[in-house]
Amino acid sequence: MDNLRDELLAVFDAEYRDHLRAIRAIVAAGCPDAQGLAEIFRRVHSLKGAARAVELPVVEGVAHALENRLSALLSAHALPDAADLAAITDTLDEIDLLMTATPPDAPAAPDEAATQVENPAYVQVPVARLDALAAAVHDLMAVADRHERLWAQVMDLLGDARAVMHAPERMRADPVAEFARMTRRLMGVGRERELMAGQIDRALLRLGEEVHAVTLVPAESVFGSLAAMARRIAREHGGPEAGVEVHMTGMNVQTERRVMQALRDPVIHLVRNAIVHGHETRAERLAAGKSEDLNITIAVTMTGVRLQVAVSDDGRGPDLRAIAARAAGQGLVHADAPLDARQLLARVFEPGFSTRGKADSLAGRGVGLSVVAEAARALHGSVRMEQRQPAGTTVILTVPVSQRQRTVLLVENEGQSLGLPGRVIRHLLRVRRDEIRLVGGMPFAVVPHPPNGAGVADERREEELVPLAPLRAFVGDENAPLPVRDGAVSVVVMEVDGVRCGFAVERMVDVRTLLVSDATAVGLDSELVPGIAWPREDQPVFVLSPDRLFARWRERGNGGGAHFSDVDSAAPVVPVRHAPLVMVVDDSITTRTLQKTILQSHGYDVCLAVDGEEALAMLQQSSRHVDVVVTDVEMPRMDGLALLAAMQGDVHLAHIPVVLMTSRDDGEDIRRGMEGGARAYLTKQRFDQGELIDTIRGLL
Repeated sequence: MDNLRDELLAVFDAEYRDHLRAIRAIVAAGCPDAQGLAEIFRRVHSLKGAARAVELPVVEGVAHALENRLSALLSAHALPDAADLAAITDTLDEIDLLMTATPPDAPAAPDEAATQVENPAYVQVPVARLDALAAAVHDLMAVADRHERLWAQVMDLLGDARAVMHAPERMRADPVAEFARMTRRLMGVGRERELMAGQIDRALLRLGEEVHAVTLVPAESVFGSLAAMARRIAREHGGPEAGVEVHMTGMNVQTERRVMQALRDPVIHLVRNAIVHGHETRAERLAAGKSEDLNITIAVTMTGVRLQVAVSDDGRGPDLRAIAARAAGQGLVHADAPLDARQLLARVFEPGFSTRGKADSLAGRGVGLSVVAEAARALHGSVRMEQRQPAGTTVILTVPVSQRQRTVLLVENEGQSLGLPGRVIRHLLRVRRDEIRLVGGMPFAVVPHPPNGAGVADERREEELVPLAPLRAFVGDENAPLPVRDGAVSVVVMEVDGVRCGFAVERMVDVRTLLVSDATAVGLDSELVPGIAWPREDQPVFVLSPDRLFARWRERGNGGGAHFSDVDSAAPVVPVRHAPLVMVVDDSITTRTLQKTILQSHGYDVCLAVDGEEALAMLQQSSRHVDVVVTDVEMPRMDGLALLAAMQGDVHLAHIPVVLMTSRDDGEDIRRGMEGGARAYLTKQRFDQGELIDTIRGLL
């Protein structure tokens, strides 16, 4: 009987969430008509009956009380007013809290918010998804049946070959015809095998996609009940009058259940932290021009293969001085160090860190945000805190959509392929040897200024220096030099806990999204190399842990003295020579980013423009000479051909070579471009980065 009730509770868990989600949507719209009121009544009535079936009398009683109120409105042919809508919302919150509260017979965990009771044995799956999954399985079974028939043909052919071996006189009559017959049969088997191989690949791919789709859940199923929890926490912290408005966006975003569920507790900690540390009295909020209630927003977004959950509030915001004092007291920063917001806000995720003077049931023990950071690392993700303007705080959790998928930068190291997680990479640089600066005998590189709105670096900002260290010193030879190729060093600038370091690599290869498994190969450093991927059967990629890499970098005194892999002579200091500057003009941010990365990896400086009009303004106003322009043809405002014509009409710009790049492969377009003064024409369908680089080198 206990097993049956557990199964019923699991089904009820999904059902009540569906009812509450639908009712909240109607209430959010103000329940403008009788049809909406009738739908709310129907769902509350169904919820009451379901609660009775699973023996949850408290939930049944709460639903019954709301049902009576709704019945009175229906009998009076009246629509719910503000008080009625508030009562509906409060009842839904109460049901949510009852369902997510720790059971009475379970021991309470200190400093923990309510923990969701969920039997993971059941998930809601649309019928259409089950039909698609069944169809994928059917396709695979059809391939298996075809494989059996192919094997039968192979066995028949083998039987004929054996018969010839035992009766060679069969070959004497007409050996050519016999060989031709067997060859035709063998070729037929080969063709069938090739066709079947493609069918197997397609069937397995489809089955994998459908199985993966079944594991996806919307964010609403995990975070939907947090609004009620936030209101309860606010009352516990600020008293009955304390109010909080919780806004949720992106609740329809779907990802793997285990990933989304693993983020629930960290998000609860962040909501609690926003209420406790962002709390202001109503008088303080009104004096600051804010609304009476604290506003918290939980936003879920999907970018590529990464899931981002941001928890924002408009409260007090982080107290940098208090954080700095606490960090100095724990020896995390020097007491006289300047207040660097980025690094200080990274310290709040350290274990035991808290700026509250005393602990209570909600905060002050210094475990909340460290738990968030640990959860992010366990999912191979990251977390950061930002100050909101004009006031408030945002904490952003970023994790891979799949716990096995990683976006990594592939680099070469002594014949090995290494993967550096993309989540911690901030810049990819090509630093000329004579531009490396020595500070206290340590090598440093200058990080380019971020571009302003026009895509041009702001030279007035103070430049940022990052220390350099050869990656090979941590994966191989401890005394490895900085690898120099063609007079420059390839540098990957990474950031962990607000600290940046540039790791010099022999060569950057590619950015890939890989399936990464636990590294179990003999001889691997499992701390530094926790994962391994096989993009090709014969070439593994060893995925490094950025946290462990930085820890070892710190243990060795943040690197070592500067020495290089080429002849290390004491050359005199020479004036800095700028690399050729290439302007990339394209209205697609993906294309701009791709071309920028390719060009920078080959030693070029790059500036960007979103269309011909912006490019022309930059060319006319920039203090630095542009050596080559690579422009798309089809763009808003001013297209590439118009930009080319404008440059040809300007005596100061006419000499700059222009490369046209477009998705159109039309002879008339090519003729117009070349007659208009373009020096080269490349098409995106046949885009090859080697051709682009060769073209630019030829023009220079």
